[in-house]
Amino acid sequence: MEPSSNIYKAYVQILQEELIPAMGCTEPIAIAYAAARAREVLGQ
Repeated sequence: MEPSSNIYKAYVQILQEELIPAMGCTEPIAIAYAAARAREVLGQ
């Protein structure tokens, strides 16, 4: 599907309208965990 096609543009518009980033209680915990693991793996 070409990015210039009307169907593609319609899909993108629907996704932009319907998808909302979630920032609940688990996302900050997941980021903190990932940072801690990265520090452990990198040894810094």
